[in-house]
Amino acid sequence: MNEKTLILVVCVLGIVGVCYGLLKKDHVFFVAGLVFVIAGYLMFRKKLKSYLQEKYLSERDPEP
Repeated sequence: MNEKTLILVVCVLGIVGVCYGLLKKDHVFFVAGLVFVIAGYLMFRKKLKSYLQEKYLSERDPEP
């Protein structure tokens, strides 16, 4: 499974869980949704951080 797809699925599951937990007043789904949203955010942040480091560190060439 592609990493982007995994992040998207985890975030969508989290959002659906949080919404369901709020609408039906189900604490278990709400907390599980929060866990999924946080996990998706952390995976996205890690991927974005490595991309930015790779992009900006490769652009800076040391002067001879």
